[in-house]
Amino acid sequence: MTGEQVRKRGVVPAVAGAVLMAWVAVVAALAEVGTPQVLGATAVSGGLVCLCAAVTGLVAARITDAASAARVRHVVVVLEGTALAIFFPFYWFASSVEPVGKPGDFALGVASALVVAVAIALVLVLWISFVVHKVVVDEFGPLVPASAEPESVQRIRVLGAVLVVVGAALTVAVVALAFAVPTRLLFLEVSGLLVTLMPVALGLSLAREKNVYTARRRNAVAYIVVPAAVGWAAAKVAVIGGAAGMLFSAVVFGAIVLLVVAILVVREYSAVWDRPVRAGQERKVSP
Repeated sequence: MTGEQVRKRGVVPAVAGAVLMAWVAVVAALAEVGTPQVLGATAVSGGLVCLCAAVTGLVAARITDAASAARVRHVVVVLEGTALAIFFPFYWFASSVEPVGKPGDFALGVASALVVAVAIALVLVLWISFVVHKVVVDEFGPLVPASAEPESVQRIRVLGAVLVVVGAALTVAVVALAFAVPTRLLFLEVSGLLVTLMPVALGLSLAREKNVYTARRRNAVAYIVVPAAVGWAAAKVAVIGGAAGMLFSAVVFGAIVLLVVAILVVREYSAVWDRPVRAGQERKVSP
């Protein structure tokens, strides 16, 4: 893929991101819900994800060749990480929107209209990031050459140690705040605890890595799926727990940001699409 093709493809998320951002604003303005403040938080966080898609498209539209793609790749990665991180509180808030006169129920129609739009925006950001990455790797080779592998492995292990320490501190903070929250809904507190433990789990995994190629593949999906599945509890605690609940949610969101940044950093050190083992096997079977 050439830089000119990337530039043309960048127009799609730029326009779509603006349209989706307008859609989120219109839905939030016209919807009647029993929790308008939560709806406002949902719209703001969702709009920011759509804004990331629009800005990513504008950045990609300025790419003319592989060299310009390499210069802006870090900007695209930052936008990708920002969209991923913001998507989590958006998801949490969207799951807490309640219909008028039905406290405790879920406003399925309003939430679905917002989630679909924001999910499309997130996919656009990830897609453009993949395209830009592929252009850079195809032109200049792997981001981490084989000669730098020992140093890269050591850095990954250091990253793992940092994740364990910071993740453990966030876990302790969540446990302490759980006792300060007025509610005693054990499921909500355990859900928040699971989210803060994910950086610790990723750090322990990275600390045992012996090469840069396996680091990216080891359970990477679980470190996103688990917070997405249970992290909505943070928003619930924030709504019913007052100031302590808000702080509880902030700590959980901090764990999400730490997790997203760590996964993107690992990708930078292991961003080789073809496994060396597979390449070796192909050489063996080739005539």
